[in-house]
Amino acid sequence: MEILEHPLFHIGGQTITLISVIVFVVVFLVVIVFSRLIRRILLKRIFPRNEVNDGVARSVTRIINYLILVIGFLIALNSAGINVSLLFAGGAAIMVGIGFGLQNIANNFISGLIILFERPIKEGDFIEIGGKMGTVVSISARSTKVKTNAGIMIIVPNSFFIEKEVINRSYVDKTQIEIPVTISHNEDFEKVKEILLKLGNENQYSLNEFPPSVTFSEITELGIVTKLWVWIKDQDMHSVLRSQINYRILQEFKAAGIKFPVPGREVFNGREH
Repeated sequence: MEILEHPLFHIGGQTITLISVIVFVVVFLVVIVFSRLIRRILLKRIFPRNEVNDGVARSVTRIINYLILVIGFLIALNSAGINVSLLFAGGAAIMVGIGFGLQNIANNFISGLIILFERPIKEGDFIEIGGKMGTVVSISARSTKVKTNAGIMIIVPNSFFIEKEVINRSYVDKTQIEIPVTISHNEDFEKVKEILLKLGNENQYSLNEFPPSVTFSEITELGIVTKLWVWIKDQDMHSVLRSQINYRILQEFKAAGIKFPVPGREVFNGREH
């Protein structure tokens, strides 16, 4: 028993013994097991029974899990005979120093809580960040995992979603995809329009109830910029649809003899510019 009562170190004027450490570990392990049990009950029974959206269920469960762990940590300290208020008061200077060192981690943790509460994104959403598109796989305390269509997993700090611009394509049921095409000045715009509308209608991922449209965007020195607008519901097929239609544009334009503009070259003193 003397070994268990032997002082190991001091924090905030309090003596920490081996028995204190053992009690803390045991109590906190019980809290972890309890939090996992609650999480399983919520995800497997309560939320499915009440038909709660999967993304909402995971977000709420994670928040509850964090609260249980924080409260459990304080209970474990108290059970070990450690006065939490004295500990914080005595270790204030240490906590300030640690706070500065962990400022980035704290920022990401708080950002993670904001994401879970406000839900600008949720698990399963198809988003666009930094020019890359992917599906949100999981939102943890520090970071969010996004899986691209190429199977690459991107780990993004949570603060990025609060501070930067993020396009969430799952916020709406459907969206329009813009596919720009530049044609020569002397090409028949009506013919081009007919081909583009046909390609928009025939694509398997475009919504038939919302027909595609073609706009005469602008006239440049290079040529005429037209845009095909296609409605799509399966947001993760965004890149696939664009690729398929662009490929078909090449095929149809070649068959119809429609040419893309080529930058003009001027010759000065025998040199091209």
